[in-house]
Amino acid sequence: MNAATSMAESPGRPPRVVVVGGGLAGLATAAGLVETGLEVTVMEGRRRAGGRAASFEDPVSGGLVDACQHVAMGCCTNFIDLCRRAGLDDALRRDRTLWFIGPDGDRSRCAPARWLPAPLHLAPLLFGMRHFSFTEKLAVVAGMLRLARHRPGANGDAPTALAWLRSSGRQPERVISLFWQPVIESALGESIDLVSVAAARKVAVDGFLAHRDAADLVVPTEPLGRLFGERLVGWLESQGVAVRTAATATAIERDSGGVVTAVRCGDERIPCDAVVLAVPWKAAGRLVPDLVAAADDHLAGSPITAVHLWFDRPVVDLPHAVLVGRVSQWVFRGDEHAGDGEATPGYCQVVISASRGLMGGDRGRLVDTVVAELRGVFPAARDAGLVEARVVTDPTAVLSVRPGVEAFRPATVTAVPNLFLAGDWTATGWPSTMEGAVRSGRIAAEAVAGRLGRPIVAVAADLPKNPLVRLLSGRDFGA
Repeated sequence: MNAATSMAESPGRPPRVVVVGGGLAGLATAAGLVETGLEVTVMEGRRRAGGRAASFEDPVSGGLVDACQHVAMGCCTNFIDLCRRAGLDDALRRDRTLWFIGPDGDRSRCAPARWLPAPLHLAPLLFGMRHFSFTEKLAVVAGMLRLARHRPGANGDAPTALAWLRSSGRQPERVISLFWQPVIESALGESIDLVSVAAARKVAVDGFLAHRDAADLVVPTEPLGRLFGERLVGWLESQGVAVRTAATATAIERDSGGVVTAVRCGDERIPCDAVVLAVPWKAAGRLVPDLVAAADDHLAGSPITAVHLWFDRPVVDLPHAVLVGRVSQWVFRGDEHAGDGEATPGYCQVVISASRGLMGGDRGRLVDTVVAELRGVFPAARDAGLVEARVVTDPTAVLSVRPGVEAFRPATVTAVPNLFLAGDWTATGWPSTMEGAVRSGRIAAEAVAGRLGRPIVAVAADLPKNPLVRLLSGRDFGA
């Protein structure tokens, strides 16, 4: 085809969709379009697809280690459905038990009940936290219900979650610091004194109250680089999707009427009938500044830090645990796939959300602090030798869901009729998570397919909300 020839001038050829960005949002967009008969090309600037769900080579075993541990929850219906459709669900482990390790080292095995309806199913989880008194446990329950009944206002949902918990939520400071802070910051990736009440409510309702399976942890048991960068890409290619890596989009061409005609990759011109920009907002702003300039001005990222530790023997005797009242927030045992030679038995990872200014940027001090905390709660760590340590921080790991941010998260459909946006930073109704990224891709797939005359339903339904939860909340909180 001549570079100047438009796609519409190619009789018999299906319309071409170019997805710019090969992270979860872009891959989910392509996956949503595989049954439409459209010609789909994914362009990823890095050498491997997968975006932030990436892995690096283990310096000890030579296998793969995830740059930062990613987990989903049972309420993440679109992420789980994507993995099922692509045949990846064999690499997802569902854990119903949450382990909390209190300030004094007390372990609490907390699991929702399978035989009680929502929200009563949470009673064993909430009342199982040994580091709280009975009165404090009741305060947590009351705070959950008050948060479910909260109605977001028209003023950007101010004040912050922390201010709301102290005032309207009537939560004691100890309950805030030992329950709400680790739960909300881990789920949203942002400090509790910055996130909106609406985002915190999303965690409480969709993540805990609404369904008996909502709070299950869904943990990948293969390195993310293999799971998404290889297996998901391989499945897409088997479905006819072209996935091009090391291919950075440098420009989006539009005709005199503003309609997209091609994507530029350096000197290469790729004609197309529609484009989905599934890249971070700053990258999208560089490509189409007239469409996402406001987002670039008003959106901010929040950092997440992963501290990777290799000991000379296994030290963590739980699959994962929430470490409350410490610098360390979550610890994950790293021997999930030791049978494949992908993990050293003494490896573990500590994840710290909202990590801006952590230890003043002193990585050595951070490693020393985290190691000391692990030795304080895991007996096997006390005599273990530290072989290797690595600190990985993503300064814009997630979108900071602050009060008022929803007004600036752009919709999938733009003013350009054949240009669409995807990414966990777009207006999905979800925070910046793997579920938010996959939903954004599926929303974009629906919009593209409808635009090109091949309508589909790609977005999976949420877990059904229990009628008792609706009654207790005083309203029907849908999405």
